Amino acid sequence: MASCPKELERNGPTKGMRFTREQAEKLFENYLNKKLSWFEIGEGGLNNLIFFIQCQNDDEQYVLKICGSAWTKIKTESEVSAILIVHKYTKIPLPKIIAYSSDKTNEFGVEWIVMTRLKGRSLRSSSKTHDIWPELTIDEQKLVVDQLVEYASQLQNSIPRSNLIGNYKLNGEVGTNSEGMGPWNNYKDYYNDRLKQQIKILNEDPLFTSVRDDIMKSIKEFQTFNLPDFSDVPNVFTHNDLGVQNIIESKDLNINGIIDWELAGSYPVCEEYFRSYKPIIYNEQLTIYLYDQLEKKNVLTPRTIKHYSLLKKMSDLLQSVVPWYLTCLANPEHPTVEKELNQARDKVILLVQQIKQELQ
Repeated sequence: MASCPKELERNGPTKGMRFTREQAEKLFENYLNKKLSWFEIGEGGLNNLIFFIQCQNDDEQYVLKICGSAWTKIKTESEVSAILIVHKYTKIPLPKIIAYSSDKTNEFGVEWIVMTRLKGRSLRSSSKTHDIWPELTIDEQKLVVDQLVEYASQLQNSIPRSNLIGNYKLNGEVGTNSEGMGPWNNYKDYYNDRLKQQIKILNEDPLFTSVRDDIMKSIKEFQTFNLPDFSDVPNVFTHNDLGVQNIIESKDLNINGIIDWELAGSYPVCEEYFRSYKPIIYNEQLTIYLYDQLEKKNVLTPRTIKHYSLLKKMSDLLQSVVPWYLTCLANPEHPTVEKELNQARDKVILLVQQIKQELQ
């Protein structure tokens, strides 16, 4: 997920959080009986703090992932269970879970995961000095795509499918998503519950006062539409953030692993394309190549998923009602905010009309 511009800085899930070397030393000693020899702060995301660790008399390197304050139990256990499932059913290289705690009442007051660190480099970083992907030639990028396609095929075709929609629980069953909603039996319920959640935020957050009435008018029109039941859109194991930022590569462009499984679960096949394959899909030539290779592996793509155009507009509508980057703002009075609100309102209005036309 992309970072926000400075004028839209958020008080996000990791705001004000910190975890010290001393705490890490205590964690590794208490849970793993290991003593630290090296500790480095990694490039954390919007939702987590990341630390790289090496221990005495141990050739392995570790990642310590601290879950942001917005979640309780679900996201940590979802990542652990997803990694265990992928290890069980596929040959995809990914970290191994060493230890974890999904109980914030532990001595550190945070949820945490210790996993092995994959050797190599991320192909894309929020730091421009480490953004490798744009430096690759088109042929080199296709080499990466070929490997990614193989692993995407294993995720969808090797892992048993479920009729339920949601993240995985530790027992391997499908449960709620990271927000504690679900699980769902069908796409319509899955979509409508998330829309209700967006409407709730829209109505309760004073930030949206200026655009609320216009957005609600369009939503009410959308809710009168006679939508398909989408029963012909299958659920598959979905990473939900399968972009090059989560690919760890060696210098010869072999994929050494895929990371960041916290959003993974059993989801309609279209969902992967709403969030993944970035920035690959920003290049038309690469997009065509990606879809061609996926289809050769019997993986459904936007060209072969039924109702995909409609589903994509519905997903865009859902995200536009309350854009995530306009929540928990550190400076809600900044002039840029009103501009962004108006753009979100206009996009909602436009998408509802486009959906209406597509259904006619």
